[in-house]
Amino acid sequence: MISYKKLVRDIDLDKKIYIAFSGGLDSSVLLHLFSDLKKKDSLNIEAIYVNHNLSKENKNWENHCVSVCNELGLKLHIRSVDIKVSGEGLESAARKARYNIFEELLEENEQILIGHHSDDVAETFFLRLFRGTGVQGLEGPKIKRRVGKGCLIRPLLSYSKKELLKYANENDISFIEDSTNFEINQDRNFIRNKLIPTIEKRWINVSDRISRTSSNIGQRNELFEDLLKKEFNSFLIDGLHVKELKKLDHSSIKEIIRLSIRDQGVALPNKKVTDEIIKTFISSNPGPKSKVSWSRADKDLPSGEITYKNGYIIISKG
Repeated sequence: MISYKKLVRDIDLDKKIYIAFSGGLDSSVLLHLFSDLKKKDSLNIEAIYVNHNLSKENKNWENHCVSVCNELGLKLHIRSVDIKVSGEGLESAARKARYNIFEELLEENEQILIGHHSDDVAETFFLRLFRGTGVQGLEGPKIKRRVGKGCLIRPLLSYSKKELLKYANENDISFIEDSTNFEINQDRNFIRNKLIPTIEKRWINVSDRISRTSSNIGQRNELFEDLLKKEFNSFLIDGLHVKELKKLDHSSIKEIIRLSIRDQGVALPNKKVTDEIIKTFISSNPGPKSKVSWSRADKDLPSGEITYKNGYIIISKG
């Protein structure tokens, strides 16, 4: 059962709220839940539909979203985008375009809610695990984070797709089922339609279990980073001085560099690139021409670059 108290725990009900509405199961349940809240508490709630123009069904989906919002008495903003894939996958490019629209839409302290649930977390966990990600890559998504001037919030993270489907059926909520979600040529769809159902036969509620594990990893990562910042505070404030770094053990050097990279908001390098950074700037004698660059395959975060200047490692966007 979906708890309204739990649903709004991380939301400022005095500020404007947007619902990211695609017409699918999760966003349809989210929209109806907050439509009920709007009626009860006169909240300032509107919806936004992003047309990615990737399917011949896009116009029908858009019309469905317009019809639903009209029925619920909610204002719907419609945005259309042309997806440009440049090195990253189609899913990543579409997500980037969507989030760019969210940033443009949100004014100071406004909120946009998206319908990510525990099954989404499990799929992402497996995707990153199979790609050989580090510990940071396995942490769960944050329930609330900054996007532009406002906040992005995921109120349904603790609920499974099964629970959302049950709620939709009990409340006669119609939603769109995108047929491409069942095509297993995409990695995420293979995990969703083949891998997880197979595991579910042996271990029930596997998505909930993985989601909890992912959340625990995230909490542990936060604690580790806090301790790291306290232990090596001078490095993180004054910059990465190569001579001082060389006095530390190899593991500490690696973690300080990775933490500094995270603080710059760029993609974390994989093990091969991290080893190259250590070899170039710590194990050798770097100079003005020393440089290591990297990027993430899905392009979710900006590429990174490390150079050397006046005895310091300089981290920047590539």
